[in-house]
Amino acid sequence: MSEWSLLGSVVILAAAGFAHGLFGIGFAMIATPLLALFLDYRAAVLLVAIPSLLMASSWLLVNRRQLRLCRIPTSLLPAIGIGSSLGVALHMGLPERVSLLLLASLLAASVLMPWALARWRAPEISSLGRAGAVFGGLAGMSESALNAGAPFVLLYGELARLNRLEQLVALNLCFALGKAIQVGLICMTSVPHISLAALAFGIAASLAAYYVGNGLASHFSEARFREMLRYFLAIMIGALIVRAAAT
Repeated sequence: MSEWSLLGSVVILAAAGFAHGLFGIGFAMIATPLLALFLDYRAAVLLVAIPSLLMASSWLLVNRRQLRLCRIPTSLLPAIGIGSSLGVALHMGLPERVSLLLLASLLAASVLMPWALARWRAPEISSLGRAGAVFGGLAGMSESALNAGAPFVLLYGELARLNRLEQLVALNLCFALGKAIQVGLICMTSVPHISLAALAFGIAASLAAYYVGNGLASHFSEARFREMLRYFLAIMIGALIVRAAAT
């Protein structure tokens, strides 16, 4: 990895960590497509996975007393675990071009989902357990394969009418369990060539920025962030398609 690639990776991870600390979401969705523009896709996924695991585990530890108050079905965690295991197999087996296009497609779904939900009010799901199994499996699979499990968790949260805290719990459970399985299986099978300096500096910078952002969480508009995130994702969709075409 060149010095410029190293510096760029650390800056991207720090910026994504800061945004994630502010709003509780966005780290992988910001960092993964940006890193994939100039790094090997599998290396980019691993660079994002380890800080994401640490952030989610930290959030769950700090908010552990709130977990009992949330309407999270017991089916969600096993489904995330099974989906994550399948997602690692997809991650290892898919060609890079296909992975980039799938990531672009999932980001496009993330951009369109709020508009669709606002336009057509979906009925509340009747069985949280069955829906948790379905959406948990999809979230775990996309989290391990593409670093993008949040859209399925957010869709589940909307259909299940989860409140803000319950959505954050579901998201961080998905991130923590999905990343633990993803990192573990990747390290047991085939670790991509990755700069140890980028990994070490990236983890340190992203975690430091995350805690700074978390401390400033009440000073920024979440609605404004989500609007800016949609514009950013729209740009990344085009860039990923171009990168896939050139791969």
